[in-house]
Amino acid sequence: MKRIKIIFSFFALAMIMTGCSDILNKEPLSSGTEAIFYKTPEQFKQAANALYNLEGWKDYNGVATYYKMDQGMDISDFTSNGGASAVESDFRWDKPYSYIRNCNILLEKAAAYTGDQTALAASVGTAYFFRAWQHFYLLQIFGGVPIADHSFAVTDSTLYGPRKSRYEVANFIIKDLRTAIPLLPQEKTITATDKGKVSQEAAKSFLARVLLYEATWEKYVPNISYNLDGDGTTKGAGNTKPTGYPSITALLTESKQMAKEVITEAETGTFQLWNQCDSLSYYYLFNIDDNGGNISNFRNVGKATNKEFIFSVKYDYTVKQGGINLGYTISTWQGGNISRYLGEMFPCRNGLPIRVSYTGNMADAQNNPQFLGFSHFYDEFRNRDYRFIGCAYLPDRVSWMSSPDNGIACSVAGQPYPTPVYPQAIYTKDDPAFSSKAAIYVPRLYGGTNNNYGSRKFLSEGALRTTANTESSDYPLIRLAEVHLIYAEATVELGDGAISDADLNFSVNKNRARAGVAPLTNALIANVWDAGWWDQTQNKTVCKKMNMLDEIRRERACELFGEGFRADDLKRWGIAHINLRGQKLGRHVYGTEYMTAIANDATYHGQPAYQPAKYPLTYGVYEGGGTSDPDYGRSVATLPGNLLYSQRDYLAPIPLAQLRLNTALKQNPGW
Repeated sequence: MKRIKIIFSFFALAMIMTGCSDILNKEPLSSGTEAIFYKTPEQFKQAANALYNLEGWKDYNGVATYYKMDQGMDISDFTSNGGASAVESDFRWDKPYSYIRNCNILLEKAAAYTGDQTALAASVGTAYFFRAWQHFYLLQIFGGVPIADHSFAVTDSTLYGPRKSRYEVANFIIKDLRTAIPLLPQEKTITATDKGKVSQEAAKSFLARVLLYEATWEKYVPNISYNLDGDGTTKGAGNTKPTGYPSITALLTESKQMAKEVITEAETGTFQLWNQCDSLSYYYLFNIDDNGGNISNFRNVGKATNKEFIFSVKYDYTVKQGGINLGYTISTWQGGNISRYLGEMFPCRNGLPIRVSYTGNMADAQNNPQFLGFSHFYDEFRNRDYRFIGCAYLPDRVSWMSSPDNGIACSVAGQPYPTPVYPQAIYTKDDPAFSSKAAIYVPRLYGGTNNNYGSRKFLSEGALRTTANTESSDYPLIRLAEVHLIYAEATVELGDGAISDADLNFSVNKNRARAGVAPLTNALIANVWDAGWWDQTQNKTVCKKMNMLDEIRRERACELFGEGFRADDLKRWGIAHINLRGQKLGRHVYGTEYMTAIANDATYHGQPAYQPAKYPLTYGVYEGGGTSDPDYGRSVATLPGNLLYSQRDYLAPIPLAQLRLNTALKQNPGW
């Protein structure tokens, strides 16, 4: 009989290869039953290694995780959303429970172990960590779920019982992580052969994430005019809070403390932001893949230099390749994207937005002195955040690409971009540029929505990765940069919008320094309005006075884009149903070089770069209130009818098969 669709299998015989090279090369667990396996600390260690079931370049269903690159979000590229129906089955429900069962088996066997319990500490801590990890995975997707705190027999009452409230689940996760932390080794004590295993700092960072998530959810989501908890009897998981459940303030305080402890440890040299490639360090952080002599960045530095990933899914060209065609997909703009909204969110290097006002009146708004405007194709990329100019596809240069169909693979160190080739001024059919993958052409705007800049983040460049699916960069799960952001956000929430310059320097200003952006300070934004602020409620550009909470949230978007955080951030801030609805506008068309430029590629040579009569944009150009409208001349990125995301979408539906198997489970509200 199936309840909660728990898979009643013993440990996978093959090692789940998600740790460092030592974990990747572990011998498989010996065949035999649970009764004869857990006899020595080494066997417990092998069992703990088998708990590294994590979504990396593929999800739990074996599908490439391009969709986790924030596809469909406001900071990426809109297509359509919402309006779906409840599904019959969902691997996101099934798989985590099967992984949790293995955690519980280890914990139960450890409790019965008659030998030295201290020899099992790391294995037990690992089991608590992953039990929390999988429950949080479920919580973010479904809200309250049944808690699996022991391994189930087919007659177990839990399999027939109701869901626990999100508060009960969160409380369980928090307690598991608090238990795991002292049992796990500190990162600095983990040997080279065991690098990649869960550390105290990874558990503290994850706990900080969980605490911040739940604190902000509880603070903001009740204001969305929709009861996501339900009553627990006819719908939803209810709102029962366990005795002693922490207040929002307590959750934020502990989140800040956990982040502080990790950052403090990082400052001793245990972790550090990766900064090996000058202004392109942020970009190259996500595609380090040097095994076998592959040149994955112009400095030719490898994974051994990366101390920023506190916890990641490890890949290796020889032992465990990524298994998805990153080189092709990213180079063809099918992975993540930088939307117009995000692109204009990145600050100039002086730390301020691209448009500012010192009165709050749009009438006297002005360009940031460092912002060159939109008149010429290259202007908006000058003097900007390195995270933007490093990851966007820029019109004045081409990228190395491991995909032979789309570019030139890098085979030489010292050169961050291929040598450009420019077409001749006068057309000749034998122009060498026309056959070159390093050619720089005048950009054209023929159809489409003109809403994004593409994104090179995760792009594979090396010449030894030209075979599809061999790309093997590590997949980040927890980065030091995120911990900086957690600390700052928890602090500003505790301060009711206030944060000291010292706390900013301790946290997010380290991220900004790598991005080439001036430190965020209270003086910097005092009496300054962001005159390029996109108001998601009104769906138009307005002047908004700058404040620290907005700036910390801006930093999260600019630092973590494409890493799968955006949907959960919008939900916990209670704004997903606002940001993901309504008419959205794209990049500027009128007043730009598109209006006068002449194409110089082989196919369209000599034709206007923008021909709306012949190649109309998908939704046209917004003219609004005329030339005085700050959004006049932007493309229309999408129409309101395409975006149907609503409050019910904050939680996914419980799979219908589960509701039939266990009638005590109640569907989430609205489904």
